[in-house]
Amino acid sequence: MKPISAQNPKISVVIPTLPSNSHDEVVACLKEQTFDSYEVLVVNDVDLDICEARNSGIKAASGDIVALTDDDCRPDPEWLRNVWDEFDASSNLVCLEGAVHGGRTYNGTRRYVGCNISFNREAALAVGGFNSDYAGWRDDTEFGWRMERDAGGSCRYSQRVKIHHPDLPRAGMNEELEMQLKREYPNRYENILVPDSIIGSINDWLWRHGFWDMIDSIRYNTQK
Repeated sequence: MKPISAQNPKISVVIPTLPSNSHDEVVACLKEQTFDSYEVLVVNDVDLDICEARNSGIKAASGDIVALTDDDCRPDPEWLRNVWDEFDASSNLVCLEGAVHGGRTYNGTRRYVGCNISFNREAALAVGGFNSDYAGWRDDTEFGWRMERDAGGSCRYSQRVKIHHPDLPRAGMNEELEMQLKREYPNRYENILVPDSIIGSINDWLWRHGFWDMIDSIRYNTQK
């Protein structure tokens, strides 16, 4: 489905979703973008996992740059303008992380959250796209690490590229996939995901055992 299209778009926005989920609000936000050379592809096939849906959108995209977000996110009006400026300023850039605020927060720590990640389409296809072996947990992180390792360009974070995530994340931690990621990428896992302080280790233990998810749920419901 292409709710927004442009002739020879520079950026293709891919939104993986399900027929039971509404994507009206995210599309409405995308219609308010200050950048005009883009298309939006909504992939809502119930038979596809999230990685397959993203890969389907990437293959169907017309733009040289693909920007991913989710059906429960609200892009900043300058989102695509800032994505394009980052890639236009650096011919070597292959993958770009952006900031996430709201029910989920992210400030660029090489975890590559899938609700705000942009990349060179050809580079993504060359590394094989998203890996369904991680579908539902760390699939975006694993993709970002593979882009770092195999895509032959630079990967970075931009605070200017902003997405609002009004709801709490729907995914829960999958310990089996977490250990799979650790085995496949031991150095990156150690350097990026393992805390380097006592306080960080305590916070990590609390997160892995659901404490911070519970706190966020209480805080989020209170704010509503």
